[in-house]
Amino acid sequence: MKTIITFTIAFLLSLMGHSQQSSQKIEMKLDEIGNAKLNISMNMNASQWQQWNGTYGANPSALKRDMERSMPAFIVDDFKLEKDDMNRSFNLSLNAYGVCKIDKRGRWIMDTDKKDVQLTELTDRKYMIVASPPEFGGTLQQTTIIEFPDTANNIKVDKDSFGKTIFEFKMDNPSSSFNLIRWSGLLLMILGGAWFGKNAMQKA
Repeated sequence: MKTIITFTIAFLLSLMGHSQQSSQKIEMKLDEIGNAKLNISMNMNASQWQQWNGTYGANPSALKRDMERSMPAFIVDDFKLEKDDMNRSFNLSLNAYGVCKIDKRGRWIMDTDKKDVQLTELTDRKYMIVASPPEFGGTLQQTTIIEFPDTANNIKVDKDSFGKTIFEFKMDNPSSSFNLIRWSGLLLMILGGAWFGKNAMQKA
């Protein structure tokens, strides 16, 4: 989460003037194997929009290329950019893989990389964080909504050894599903072999 959000904000604002406050909304929907679907939307004033649109809005391939370079810790794909010229806003969606990790004790961890966050629990599996990243001098208001999958349970908000907020939760290990599929395949192979052998003996 740290790399995704930090670099995403920095990148999307890199060409903007910071004299006026901007607002950004990030919707992060996690799946049952720890990946995320991201939707990033942003409104701009006239000068910001003109500058951003001239650089990236008219050249989505440059946006994709630079974002991939700025987030080397994650595999990202499926970029989709939608612009709204009338309201000087855009929505960017993408997939990010490996957002959640499993620690040595088998717990799923999601790192926010933020201290003393303003966090609101919207539902049992949906949380909202509102922040003004200090690196932008209060010129950016960022709202992040995190939605956990139905398979996640016992979700807890805690802090890591650096005092930064993390989410801990329980969810089946994806390797368990793989093993189930693998063993099911082996069982079918054994049953198929037995059936073939039985037919062969009956014909002999």
